[in-house]
Formats: sequence, C-alpha cells, structure tokens
Amino acid sequence: MADFDYDSGSASSADTTGNTASTALFIKIKLIPRIAHGRDLRLREGDIVLAIDGKVYNQDIDNFRDLCDQAEEREEELLLTICRGEILYDVLINKKLGVELEYCDAEASNTVGALFSKHDVGPKDQYCNYEALRDIQRNVVLYDTAYSSVATIAPPLWLLQHRAWEPLVAVVVTYVTAIVVHWAVFVLTVLLVAIYFHRIQFRLIRNYSLFTEHYFWHVCAARSSAEAQKVCRQIDPKCDFDFSHVGPPDKTGHSERQVA
Repeated sequence: MADFDYDSGSASSADTTGNTASTALFIKIKLIPRIAHGRDLRLREGDIVLAIDGKVYNQDIDNFRDLCDQAEEREEELLLTICRGEILYDVLINKKLGVELEYCDAEASNTVGALFSKHDVGPKDQYCNYEALRDIQRNVVLYDTAYSSVATIAPPLWLLQHRAWEPLVAVVVTYVTAIVVHWAVFVLTVLLVAIYFHRIQFRLIRNYSLFTEHYFWHVCAARSSAEAQKVCRQIDPKCDFDFSHVGPPDKTGHSERQVA
C-alpha cells in the first residue's frame, strides 16, 4: 500500500527498486525536563504534534522551534493539535515548550495522520485554554483561562460561579467590615479587591482548588466547557464534573487511558 504524504496531500508510490518514497514524519515529545512550559501544559512524553492552527504539521523540528520563538516574540498564540494514543485534543501555546523532540516512525505518522482527518478544528480565535484539576475521587474542577471581567467588576459573583466558598466568605466579610467603618473605606476596599482579582483571578482559583485537594491534571484548548469536558472524559472515562455536559462517568473498571 502506498504511504500518504500528509504535508503535500498526495500519495507516494513505490520506486523501481520496490522501496516506497519516504513519508513526511510528525514530531513527538521525547523528554520533558522538570522545568518546562510543556510540563506546565501537562504534555507527556510520547505526545505527537499533529497540526498547528488547524493545518497538518510534519516539517522539521528546528522549524517548529522557530515558530514557537516567533510566537513568543510577537506575543501570539499557536493552536497545537496533540495526539496522545488515539486521543486528539488541542492546546494553545505562546512560547517554546522547552522539551526534547524527535521524529515519529513512518508507521506511526501514517496512523496519526489518518486520525487527524476526523478531528474538527475551528478558527483559533474561538479557542481558549481550559485547566482541569482532579481529586483522588476523580472529581474535576474545570475553568477557562480567558480573562473574566466579572472577576474584576463583581468578585463575589465570580467566586460564587466557581464555588469558591471560603474566599467568597472572606470577601463578603471584608466588604461588611469596611462599610461599617466608613463608606469611604468601603469604596477603597472595593477598588483594592477589584484590582487584586484583576491581577490574580485564575491563580486564585488554582490555589483554592489545591486547598480543596484538587491537583493540576490537564490543559486543553476548547471552544466551550462542554468541549473541554469531552476531552477530559476521553482521557479519563471515570472523571466527573459538578455540571456535566458529557453525562455520568464510566462505572466499569477502565482507568485513565495510557499512551501506547
């Protein structure tokens, strides 16, 4: 069978000696150092980079690093499509991954290239990264990392949306105490709290999730929380969400899918 060149979109045929033309190879993560952006994004060794901004990417490793450097310099984002085993998902990056890369073999490149043909990728500006934190019972806290004006304008409402009860109580008590002291103190307090939440809103939610024993588990780019939940459920069929868009978790003995 002829090998398919996913870069050019044409099949390569066998030459007169019986050898097939070389297949364009995808790149994959060989090693992730302890400190690397790839580790922050919860990428794993063996993950394959299939596409950038919705277009198949099977060029050389140096060119990939150059694209990451350019994204960082221009303060832009790249939408990577990652293949983990048979699961495809997307993630936004804005700087170099800091990982060691290598090429897939021809067989793996053909296999994952076929998987990408079934993967739906929309315009990049429709995506934002979602962070998933999971506890030992596999209950997942999922939130998008796009800036929220609600966190600045109405911190208590934003905390209520994220079910961060202890910080919510602390903010309300702070407001009540300030207004009892003086209306001017209350206004100043509201302003300072708004500035504080504007600067660290998602760091606060992440730290609160750690406080409730939810640990940083997965990052993916999606167009909605429902789409992000679907990715998480594919990776771990037993994971569960407070407001699930994907139904109840798998109750069988299947655990989190591992990379082949």
